[in-house]
Amino acid sequence: MIKKFFVTLIACSAFLVSCNNDDDSVDKMTIESRNSLDDKAIEQFLNDYYFSPENGKLTKFDDKDDSDNNYPSLKTLAKYDAAGYWYAQNPNHVGTGENIVSNDDTKIYLSYQTTIFKSTDDLTSTDNSSKKYYGNITLGNGGATFNTGDGSALPDPEFYYFMPTELEVKNGVTRANRELKYFTEGLKHFKSTNKSTSDLYNFQGVIILPSRSAYARNRYYLNSANGLSDLTYRDVSFIYNFELVKTEKRTK
Repeated sequence: MIKKFFVTLIACSAFLVSCNNDDDSVDKMTIESRNSLDDKAIEQFLNDYYFSPENGKLTKFDDKDDSDNNYPSLKTLAKYDAAGYWYAQNPNHVGTGENIVSNDDTKIYLSYQTTIFKSTDDLTSTDNSSKKYYGNITLGNGGATFNTGDGSALPDPEFYYFMPTELEVKNGVTRANRELKYFTEGLKHFKSTNKSTSDLYNFQGVIILPSRSAYARNRYYLNSANGLSDLTYRDVSFIYNFELVKTEKRTK
């Protein structure tokens, strides 16, 4: 009995240490502070970037090169939607095709680059390469289509349309653990370009989701082996630079 007691005590102690370590890794910033910091970060990002006239990729202004001075910043093009996200049309490449209806009604073919950042108020840290509120910008879920396969536009990326399997549903996975509702809402502001899905990309716009409009502090579904994650995209903002190449009516 004594031996069992000590084994149980050791196990409980290990569990508590593990929980404490997990808690230490979670940002304790309040939701209100996070939202405010995200807004500051996006404001700086919009001022710092523009659409490349060559291919629509988001490009940072070069302080040491005057050749980009005449390009309009995203700030001059961006619109804020009352739902809580920003979007901007690339004036050099405007789609004239169809709008999506919803992700349940419309299948899409999308060329895109997904980048992410976690806003920070530490502007002097050596870990903050930009010294801006948006900190370090890295590739996010889905990465970039031009780095995938032959670079063609991809059908229905999972941040747009995700249907969990029967087993995943039994394990508590929902569409919201992958899909980003406000990406779909933002995409409704754009028309398809109706190019061939195998053509080289020419990004027509950007949708920026502050963390509150992305996964916020909700769980993200990694895969069948690793399940749902509380931390992967916690408090992370998303930037979608994209071209809506083609739309089709979804067949049920």
